[in-house]
Amino acid sequence: MENTIEKQITIKAPISKVWGALTDAKQFGQWFKVDLHSDFVVGKTTKGKNKTKGFEMEMVFHIKDIKPQNYFSYAWIPFPMDQKFDYSKEEPTLVEFFLEEAKGGTLLKVKESGFNKITASRRAEAFKMHTGGWEAQLQNIEKFLAEK
Repeated sequence: MENTIEKQITIKAPISKVWGALTDAKQFGQWFKVDLHSDFVVGKTTKGKNKTKGFEMEMVFHIKDIKPQNYFSYAWIPFPMDQKFDYSKEEPTLVEFFLEEAKGGTLLKVKESGFNKITASRRAEAFKMHTGGWEAQLQNIEKFLAEK
């Protein structure tokens, strides 16, 4: 079982715009399709609800670090779909975004690690869903920025 998902995309937008889409909770909510209740602040928790049809779920983002226009990270419980499961006893995964200047725009990398800490009975499904999820989310942020 793999422990880490890594994806990347080059977006035809300056770092400042990609950074805003990642770290401004309102913009993040638009492309990530989640209603967030507060801003992203290091050391704080932001809660929200996923609006994607068929994947409606409560989401909790524990903001770990923000290094302007370069690095943003949060911890969360991946794929918390089962309302009967007690996720409070599970270790969160770490999601990290890295931004670099690239020819024609910005290279955005996302890395999610820590799947080995997820309860064994749901680990493979969480990894599979997030692998596809990050592919879709990178397309979502690219589309969001192209329309801005």
